[in-house]
Parts: sequence; structure tokens; C-alpha cells
Amino acid sequence: MSRWKLHDNWSAELTGLTVEQLRERRDFASRRAQHAGSRGMGRNPKAARDWRTKLQAVEAELLRRGAEES
Repeated sequence: MSRWKLHDNWSAELTGLTVEQLRERRDFASRRAQHAGSRGMGRNPKAARDWRTKLQAVEAELLRRGAEES
């Protein structure tokens, strides 16, 4: 199974991840949101919105754990 296989339960599984895994997910979601909203990449506003929501969930989990934002 792929490391980044997308799940409907993205937010539910965040609590079981390490801080390093959360940072990787944050970076991944950030790149996907940026690419989905870019003109040259075939703009997809719905996908960009979904990825921003996932990014916010990861950032909220990092804040809940008190992990630095580096």
C-alpha cells in the first residue's frame, strides 16, 4: 500500500501519527493544495479546497500536541 494513499478518514488517523509523520503530511497537503489551485496545473478549486481542509486538520493536530511549526 502506498505511503500517501488518500483516505476518507484523513483527520481520524492523525492522532495515531508521529510528529514527523504529521509534518510530512502537512508538507504533502500544502503542495497538493497549491498545485490544485495553480493555473498551469489544471486549476481545480474543489480539490484545492479539500486539500486546504486536510492541511488545516494536520496543523490543528500539531498545535494540539504543542509541536513547533518548523
